[in-house]
Amino acid sequence: MSGRDRSLTTLAVLAALALAAYTVLGLVVGEDFVIPATVVGGIAAAVVLRGPVGQALARRIQSQGDSSELPPETVMAELDELRARVLELEERVDFSERLLAQAKQEETGGLP
Repeated sequence: MSGRDRSLTTLAVLAALALAAYTVLGLVVGEDFVIPATVVGGIAAAVVLRGPVGQALARRIQSQGDSSELPPETVMAELDELRARVLELEERVDFSERLLAQAKQEETGGLP
């Protein structure tokens, strides 16, 4: 089972448990609780889902199949710059190693 399937299963179980708890509470307290709680809960859910949370959920649902999307150009440009800097550092390390090896050879009298 993939991570996405596992999270959907967890969400379904939590929703079923919440519905069961709501039903039991409604039976114990009565209609005086169930009707206003349903109206207030529905309004609250509509407000939350209309805002940034709902938009984020919509984007996530729409982009489920888009796993091949490339990163933005700014990220690619920064990656190219970092590659160039790493290459420059490699060259500097090689140069330093050659200088150290040359100094060591001169110290030992030219023997490798």
